[in-house]
Amino acid sequence: MPAVYGNLRIVVLKGRKLTDKTFVGTQAPYLVIEIGEERMVTKVDRGGGTEPSWNQQFDIQIPKGGPQSIHIEAWSKELFSDTIIGKVDIPLDKFYAKTPREGGWWKIISKQYAHKIRGEILFKVKLNGRYSHELGSAAQQQSAARRRSSAAPPPPPPQAPKMIWQVALKGGVSVRTKPELNAQRVTYDGKKEVVLDQGSLLDSDLIQKSLARKSDGSIVATYWVRHKLGWSCCKYGHTTTMVPLSDMKIFESICKKNISSRLVPGLGQAKNAADVLEPGEVILGRQIKRVREKDGKDSTWILHRQGWSCASYAGKNFIAEIMYRRAFEVVLAKGLTVRHKPSLSAKVVGVMNKGDVAVSRETKAHKESTGELAIWMRHAMGWSCLKLGSLCTMIPLGGGQAWFEVTADALSVREAPGKEGKRKKQVLSKHSCVASRGLFPVDKERGYWLKSSLGYSCFRTEGKNTMRLKLGVEMWRVTHGPGLYIRAKPGAKKHVLGLLKDGEMIISRGMIALEDHHGKKSIWIRHGRGWTCISYGGKALARVILGGKQKPAKLYKHEHLHGPKSPSVLKIDVGHKQKGIDVKGKVLSKADAKAKIKARSEQEIFAQEKIVEAQGVAVVTGEIQVINPPRVKKADVAAAVLKKHHHSHSKHKKASSVMAAPAENSD
Repeated sequence: MPAVYGNLRIVVLKGRKLTDKTFVGTQAPYLVIEIGEERMVTKVDRGGGTEPSWNQQFDIQIPKGGPQSIHIEAWSKELFSDTIIGKVDIPLDKFYAKTPREGGWWKIISKQYAHKIRGEILFKVKLNGRYSHELGSAAQQQSAARRRSSAAPPPPPPQAPKMIWQVALKGGVSVRTKPELNAQRVTYDGKKEVVLDQGSLLDSDLIQKSLARKSDGSIVATYWVRHKLGWSCCKYGHTTTMVPLSDMKIFESICKKNISSRLVPGLGQAKNAADVLEPGEVILGRQIKRVREKDGKDSTWILHRQGWSCASYAGKNFIAEIMYRRAFEVVLAKGLTVRHKPSLSAKVVGVMNKGDVAVSRETKAHKESTGELAIWMRHAMGWSCLKLGSLCTMIPLGGGQAWFEVTADALSVREAPGKEGKRKKQVLSKHSCVASRGLFPVDKERGYWLKSSLGYSCFRTEGKNTMRLKLGVEMWRVTHGPGLYIRAKPGAKKHVLGLLKDGEMIISRGMIALEDHHGKKSIWIRHGRGWTCISYGGKALARVILGGKQKPAKLYKHEHLHGPKSPSVLKIDVGHKQKGIDVKGKVLSKADAKAKIKARSEQEIFAQEKIVEAQGVAVVTGEIQVINPPRVKKADVAAAVLKKHHHSHSKHKKASSVMAAPAENSD
């Protein structure tokens, strides 16, 4: 058949026997058709499942000598990253000639495996107004080619930005159909409830704050994130159940009055009267900046969707981080004690096992009787020793966060990364340990800098290291031009959490090898934001900056991680070979521990709660949406408490003894 040119009309009718790629619920398929640079996208068939229907036509003008191949992809529309079902490439003359007038079924195949069929799509095709068996003369074709269609394919939907979260509760968190504690739980086929295990990774584009009323009439705030499977509670009152691993921080106004927004940080700058932060409103902070005001006092400003707002001034706080509290994971094999006060001589009140996650509320330095300096962290259970001398007991979670030990005689601390940054008074002495809060390459110096609570310090310059990573971890820099994906589990089929750009640095916490169905091996590392492949088929996709001695902990087959009995979370051991690891009876001892551990599971958090969800929400649009509840009037709360008090007083008159109601969980 001669080359195809002129007006080509493609009618997409329906599909059948499509592979179901949706984990929970019914998939929503759509098609992407490409001919050369022309791209056509069908509507999404919500609830189409494996038998979708579109009934949509597209017209494309193909010039002489134009593209002679059609590329078809079937996709499943997901909440965040869409999943490909199958694809096929067909020569255009074959696609036209072998599609009958009544329609023809064309098979789509797996993206990875050409022998696997993923379903069939029914098409009708016309060239210059005729079906293939009605093909006319060249003159007729040229006449029809002059007619252009006015129909334009819809543009693909833009990708929404996402935040990465990790489940911190040991018992895991449930998934619900709505952001309410009394909402229905999501289940597998209506039977087994979906529970995200501790360590599970997920991404979200929406955060919602809700107010719920306890049985005593008081109000408790709950915070929810929407992800691929549904809604999960990330914070209940002061108890954090999930921790964010992204760079964006979540703040809440704690001021009793409205806080103004300004275009430029500073109290003397013009206000934006239309945008104010109300008491209790939740925002996403993009940038934090300190300003020296005209009166000589310091203020801190946060950049959010509405502009800049003052978070603190002259020691007074108006905005607080609600997911601030940095999360740490226990890495010591024997676990970690929880004490009543920040001291090794204080009473033991609980135990944290290896792998448990604690969310820091505050840290405090304390010099022990042995002369060693200890850093203690207060969390929901009590106080735990975060660092004793050079011994690190827990690792920080999140991107770019790890423990560094100074190997040089001394290191300066600067206000900005680079030798040009202004020096600060503090100096890091040899064997000092600091927790990083970000990594910054300075290419013109051939150096790398880290940010700590003190400032910026150089850990590598001119090929020489001035610090070392503790706990067996390594640092890598992405060298693959297009970047590398971040995934929830090793393997190309799992959900994509984000993208690491070329030149970005990550800190590995462990390494595994994975062998696919074709026998090709890939090396995957677990870092603060998920899993990333650093080598595939012997080709390096990243290079090591610090370390280089780490080896894969285990070789997995693809079916081991993605089969029907595969683990939901892949946990690997973090090396903990450190000097001073034998401090038994102090940090590591748990012989006298009495487990008074709070919030180990979602059931314990929400136990004995009779909660009615507050009605109504106000949507604040933005890159990542935040939904705040309406402001609760103090008069309503006072009236509810007064009503309850009056009710209990009347009951007391009728009976000589009244059973006390169960105490609410103050945590």
